[in-house]
Amino acid sequence: MIKLFTFGLALFVTTSSAEAATYGFTQAGSSVKFFNKASLHGIEGTAKSFSGTLDTESGTGQLAVSTSNMTTHLGPRDTKMHEFCLETDKYPKITFAVTSIDGVDGLNSGQGSGTVTLKGTLTIRDVTAPVAIKTAYSFGPDGLSLSGRHDFKWTDFNVPDPSIIISKLYPEMNVQFKLKAKPSQ
Repeated sequence: MIKLFTFGLALFVTTSSAEAATYGFTQAGSSVKFFNKASLHGIEGTAKSFSGTLDTESGTGQLAVSTSNMTTHLGPRDTKMHEFCLETDKYPKITFAVTSIDGVDGLNSGQGSGTVTLKGTLTIRDVTAPVAIKTAYSFGPDGLSLSGRHDFKWTDFNVPDPSIIISKLYPEMNVQFKLKAKPSQ
């Protein structure tokens, strides 16, 4: 009887871990923001629509950001970003495809907190480049939380320069994310 109970418990624990290995990102409590500097001021923007998943067991996932729903909260600048820089009609999404996770053992435990490195590719417009993003994680009653930052140059992704005579946009930018994820059923 004890052996049967132990076997059943082991099966339950194994099944629970496998089911909890895939997480879906939620908009509630999550944010994806981007930051640029220009010669006259800083620019802060928000991606208002994104989706994705992370499978900690396979070390894969994806975050897709809708380019038409990105905003800097200034109409004329947003129009130029959507039509000229991102060409949202032609390139409707920016994607980060996760192909492996360094340090995944702690993440696979389903509890606590720590740091992992998400490795994969970032695609903006028609350019895909390899990236590695150090990411903090923590588990709570609402699921998995991930946060991190990635610094890059928009010029590396064939994004045309939107600078105007009186204000130069510098190519260095960063994206900061705080993502809430719930186990997929």
